[in-house]
Amino acid sequence: MSSQQSQLAASRQAGDRSESVVLEYVDELRYVPDTESPHYDAIAEAIVEPSDELPFVGIVVLEEGTSVEIKSVAVVYGERQRRGRLQLRRTQHEELLERGGVYLFAVCAPHDRELIAAKIVPATQIDHLISAITDGWRSAGEGRSEEYVQFSWARVFDPAEIEDGDRP
Repeated sequence: MSSQQSQLAASRQAGDRSESVVLEYVDELRYVPDTESPHYDAIAEAIVEPSDELPFVGIVVLEEGTSVEIKSVAVVYGERQRRGRLQLRRTQHEELLERGGVYLFAVCAPHDRELIAAKIVPATQIDHLISAITDGWRSAGEGRSEEYVQFSWARVFDPAEIEDGDRP
């Protein structure tokens, strides 16, 4: 296995662990396997209301049946301890826009993936964020058709709420 492949595999495993933590944290969400939909991770099985531990941006309630894509990031990464970067795939984002879906963003501890903070944001709000702060969608590289965009978790969360160490 190449270095890039093992890095992708490790990233996928970390994402799966974080996804499990989030699904345990929000009881109203039901896991959706990739065989059911490759574009989102969960469905709201009941109304989800915002709380101090799970704030919402741009909506007041998450309705039953809403598609939820869980995106997690380590609070810091690398030798220089840079803030983790959220990565969104274009096909996934477009599907969420079409379905009126939301992102559940999670900032996690780097090694054990313990949840530090979470926030629900409609895909429409993220569409505006992508336009405002990025150079648009990028190619995933040779031999891959997927386009993506990346940005720091600090574009979604106030750094003070993360760096204070208050955990849900």
